[in-house]
Amino acid sequence: MRSAKGRGFFVGAVLIFCICMVGGFYVSPLWAQEDVSAEINDLNQDIKTKQEDIDYLNQKIEAYSQKIRQKESEKVSIQNEMELLENRMAKAKLDIEATNEEIDLVNTQIVLLEKQLTVLEQQWEDQKMVLKEVLQSMQVQDNKLSLEVYFGSQSFSDIFDHLRYLEDMNRDLKDSLEATQTSKNQVVSAKTIQQTKREQLDQLGEDLVQQFVALEKESYAKDSLLLATARSETQFQELLKEVQQEQQYLNYEVSLLQKEMESRITQNDEYGDNTVLSWPVDPVRGLSATFHDPTYPFRHLFEHSGIDIPAGQGTPLKAAAPGYVAWTRLGNMYGNYVMIIHANGIATLYAHMSGIEVTADQFVSRGDIIGYTGGMPGTQGAGLSTGPHLHFEVRLNGIPVDPMTYLLSY
Repeated sequence: MRSAKGRGFFVGAVLIFCICMVGGFYVSPLWAQEDVSAEINDLNQDIKTKQEDIDYLNQKIEAYSQKIRQKESEKVSIQNEMELLENRMAKAKLDIEATNEEIDLVNTQIVLLEKQLTVLEQQWEDQKMVLKEVLQSMQVQDNKLSLEVYFGSQSFSDIFDHLRYLEDMNRDLKDSLEATQTSKNQVVSAKTIQQTKREQLDQLGEDLVQQFVALEKESYAKDSLLLATARSETQFQELLKEVQQEQQYLNYEVSLLQKEMESRITQNDEYGDNTVLSWPVDPVRGLSATFHDPTYPFRHLFEHSGIDIPAGQGTPLKAAAPGYVAWTRLGNMYGNYVMIIHANGIATLYAHMSGIEVTADQFVSRGDIIGYTGGMPGTQGAGLSTGPHLHFEVRLNGIPVDPMTYLLSY
């Protein structure tokens, strides 16, 4: 029979092993622990530095935001408008830089999480192994105690010693079980955070694309304004006056033509409803500006009365529904543009065209080619544009409404 001293040494060794595990570590090679710890410390320092860089960029972005708000509150002038566009461009560049830094930060955080997750998973496996060994040891002690009780023992003190050992091991078994469950929860939590970070990374990628689009729009807007005014205050004020007159004329003239032409429009349409509009150009790149878009570069001067659909210069444009061409014109704001009258008080406008293939009073069916996209500043028919795209409007009884209400889903 093992002596009390020997049994005490055996149980003590097992308990020390359990306590190590409850404390959240397993006695692994020292060099391995140091390597992982050094990597984690380096990553944490890298994350701290990147966050400081992002905070600094955000301060600069806020400073530009304040400048933009100040300029928007000042009197409309060519100098003020150019400075406003320049400030927006500078802010857009900083937005891109900050987003790139944030993408780099999140990638580093994901690497750190992977390192920590590896450590946590190893701890979890080690703790499960300890539990197994403790349970096996308890079973041996329990069996030994049963034999001594059944066949007799040299003394009752030996039996009491075994009972005390079992009680001690039961307590530490409970602690080890709790530690194992804690490690499991930490692993699950780390995996959840890791997934959240990956989703955040995807969103940042989408944000970056939109920020590049915003910068491109502001740059094209500046070029368009320079071409239209040559930085002349007189030309700028004349441009604003002409834009206002053009809008007033459209609202009035479309309403009159609507009554004249609507009775001539055929109801023979594949969709059976002329208020359901087809896309005039495929929106494969989404929209670059929405109806009354708050990010529209010229919003300080006038509302954005339609949607902008990005498309390469010279892309064919199609009639959104059957109707009669009201007119084809060249305007300061719209450049080359076409107005088509449809049934039920609906009219559509297609602007910044590089070429026109229809004439006034011509009937067009849904999907007929009416012209080609344009919008590149400095090219024929571009008008006051923010880059190559189609500016598409829908008007109800002459008044601009949101085209997305009428267009087919895409």
